[in-house]
Amino acid sequence: MTQLLKTGFSIFGCVFILLLATVHVGAVTSADLAAEAVAKNPEVQYYEAELEAARGGRQRAGEYANPQLGVEWGRKAIWEANGKKEGDGPIWRAQIMQTFDFPGRMGLRKAIAEHDIALAELGLAQFKTQLANKVKALAGEVMLLRQKERATQSVMDRLQALVEVLVQRDTGNISAKLERRILEASLVTSDRTRTNTMKEATQATVELNLLCGHPADAELKLEDTLPAFPTPPDLKGLMQLSANGNFDLQQKRTALARQGIKVDLTKSERWGNITFGGYFTREHHYEVDVEGGIAFSIPLPLWNKNKGNIDAEKARQAQAEAQLLSCLRDLEGGLATALSGYQAELDSLSRWRVESEKEFQAAAEEADHHYRLGAVPAPTYVEMQRGYLEALDALIQTRRNAWLHLMQLERLTGGSLSKKQ
Repeated sequence: MTQLLKTGFSIFGCVFILLLATVHVGAVTSADLAAEAVAKNPEVQYYEAELEAARGGRQRAGEYANPQLGVEWGRKAIWEANGKKEGDGPIWRAQIMQTFDFPGRMGLRKAIAEHDIALAELGLAQFKTQLANKVKALAGEVMLLRQKERATQSVMDRLQALVEVLVQRDTGNISAKLERRILEASLVTSDRTRTNTMKEATQATVELNLLCGHPADAELKLEDTLPAFPTPPDLKGLMQLSANGNFDLQQKRTALARQGIKVDLTKSERWGNITFGGYFTREHHYEVDVEGGIAFSIPLPLWNKNKGNIDAEKARQAQAEAQLLSCLRDLEGGLATALSGYQAELDSLSRWRVESEKEFQAAAEEADHHYRLGAVPAPTYVEMQRGYLEALDALIQTRRNAWLHLMQLERLTGGSLSKKQ
């Protein structure tokens, strides 16, 4: 008996723990989804491979060329002036030569490779940040659309219940018949609104599931919390945040610095490479001759001074400078536009009292109650339900617009604005 009780308590404990775990992981936040998307997205592997390739290029930039071993073999014959052969014998020659970069050139190549690594790291960080930003934007969209869908469904339920009551009470009275038609027309309109909202929410949910590595039709349980709308800095403050956070700007700066080093490297290539090594020669005919020494060679830039390549790299440097200035201009314009839109939506939200949403909902429910008692006519009832939905739609659309502007600001500044307050 005791053993059975212990077994029963153990099973009950396991079930209880599983239920707690289910409740705990039932709903997720947008931050959880963003982390999951970054961890599972296959494109991250592409940028990580690009980074590994850049590191491999850095290793190659610091490697010396392999030495070259050369061997020559033949025979040598010597004749006197009278045509008499004086000697004959084998001859061979061996040499080993090492090629070195012109002084300072390897350092330039290493510097270029370091900038390639920095660009690859920026590309990886940019992809992860923008992916997380997109997931957050979609999660906010889904939460707001689901709130609108639930509100529309509640209005439809009330209308449907009243239509069913009126059908049961149908006495053939023309007033009752017209009231029922008014309610049915309002029900059709509400159903269209709910369907459109449901389609938008489903589309955003499918995209969110795919970004997070879930099946497209997987059920997504999000915490039903309204997005937070922090007060952003002014345009000057946003530009300061973007100076170190905007990935496009960082990439343009790194590319410009890399191109400047490339110009210096191209200038140094006028002198070519230095070749240094030793040789050994042995001749055997009527006597043995042995010779050894060192060899050194460097091209002389008399005719080919690499001017064409230098001019080409300087032109690319001018292009990089122009791209940086263009990026700064576009960044300022994008921040100004997003900030203006965000502040306009915040001003609109500030005119909503905190209790307004609940008051509209309560008024719609109260209208339903009094209509059933006969104290409110059908037009007033329908107008109240329509007004509630239109007001709620305006509020949610304002929140959606503000959320999208906020996500754009975070994307341009390269981080979360709420953490910088």
